[in-house]
This record gives sequence, structure tokens and C-alpha cells, in this order.
Amino acid sequence: MSDQRYIKAKLDVIDEELAGWTITRSMADKELEYFGFVVEKAGKKKLVYVDQDPEGNGPGFLSINPS
Repeated sequence: MSDQRYIKAKLDVIDEELAGWTITRSMADKELEYFGFVVEKAGKKKLVYVDQDPEGNGPGFLSINPS
């Protein structure tokens, strides 16, 4: 997949999964290896981690998980 198609696909996921949700706080995992934020909407929560390869040379992505 080309970089442009990859970016478009990731934007579609963000729109579908996060549009209309509110960021309520920052957070990190217990080992402090990963960080991100909590989003909430209508009493539901999702944990969103900001992920990128260790070298930092990729475009990165958000890992969206129900809490």
C-alpha cells in the first residue's frame, strides 16, 4: 500500500472511531512504555495509544481500544 493510501485509510479509521468523542485525560500503560489519551462519549470510554516504531521513522498510528 502506498503511503498516501495508508494515510487515507488511517484517517478513515480515526473518523469512524473517534469523531464526536471527547478527550478527557492523558494516560500511560503501567510500565510507562506507551502513552496516549482517554476519550469518552455517552458513558463509553476508549483508550487511544499513540504508536510508532522505535526508530521513529514511520508515520505512526493510533491504537484504539475499548477501556
